[in-house]
Amino acid sequence: MNDSALVSIPARLSVDIDSPNLAIRSESCEDIAIACKTFGERVKGVELEGLAEDLHSLSSLPLGLPVLIKLHPRDASHLYTNAWLADRFALEALMDIDKGLLKGVKTAASAMVPVTLNLEELSDAGELMSVLNYYLHDTHLQVPVEFFHSMLSAYLRGTTAALTDIYSESPTEYLYVDRSGRVTASERLARAGRFFGTVSGGLKIDEKSQLYRDLLDRKKHLVLSGSKCVSCERFDLCKGYLRFVDANFDCDPFLEVFGEIKAKAKEIADDLAKAEKAGE
Repeated sequence: MNDSALVSIPARLSVDIDSPNLAIRSESCEDIAIACKTFGERVKGVELEGLAEDLHSLSSLPLGLPVLIKLHPRDASHLYTNAWLADRFALEALMDIDKGLLKGVKTAASAMVPVTLNLEELSDAGELMSVLNYYLHDTHLQVPVEFFHSMLSAYLRGTTAALTDIYSESPTEYLYVDRSGRVTASERLARAGRFFGTVSGGLKIDEKSQLYRDLLDRKKHLVLSGSKCVSCERFDLCKGYLRFVDANFDCDPFLEVFGEIKAKAKEIADDLAKAEKAGE
């Protein structure tokens, strides 16, 4: 196993993990605080599953620690009532794509909390375009909204950033341990029952498993499986991420978003080129 990989573990996991880079996750702040005390400097981040009413236990965590809060849009207002979190930690909201998304993103952004759209909790993609328009056109926005921000920034640099880059499922970078001690590369893969390792007797990864190999070379997997993804005009911005778990996933709302991001990047690049030419 690559020791640089970040290993996400439940706070109440009953076994130790022989990794120098741990992310502790739980809906209980007290459990997170206890686990962080146990693992000490090995803890590189915290994944808080929702905003509990009593957050005082988090005050014992190191200043500047990355804290990712998984939120439904309707709960975004709690970021205001717990504004001290953003002052104390490197705070980020991972927001479910569901009804009320636009309002939730606006609320988090106005609280100066960066937002990442949670593609593992995708219940309603209807507001994606509205959120993109907010990101592209709101003059008061001061924090990034991902995945939009990375894609647009990459285009302006003359490169690309695909969903597989922004939501990495590379087992050499990120490992997800479920409550039963099974190991995979993301929460969505765990929910789909797709694993390639275990923590029984230490962290053991089956690098010869088909899933492990497919995650390291997605395009080869797509070609061999006959997937239509490889011929998609937006493959450079997805690289098969959306249909890796569900081959029948409806990509249309995302293809529309990808097209709008690409068009906006071209518009900005053209404007910059005109301005540079005018200044000569």
